[in-house]
Amino acid sequence: MVREPMKATYVCDRCGAIIGCLNLSEAELAQIDMDPLTVDLRQDIIKSTETGGLFVYSLCGDCVDSMGLHETEWQYLRAPDLH
Repeated sequence: MVREPMKATYVCDRCGAIIGCLNLSEAELAQIDMDPLTVDLRQDIIKSTETGGLFVYSLCGDCVDSMGLHETEWQYLRAPDLH
């Protein structure tokens, strides 16, 4: 049985802007590198939706710029394949 792709919506944790959306297969979902996250941090960043999708909280480029962060300082700054 082939499952429908799961929708992953990336949302800025600071301003609430939608950064982007991806439709991910189970294999692609497994490839997202969130392993270094602690269980608590993973629960803060990734939320399941009632429809079976995911919200992934990150920071948008505008918030990163206003905060003075550099990509090397924030590993989960951007969603994969969106930038």
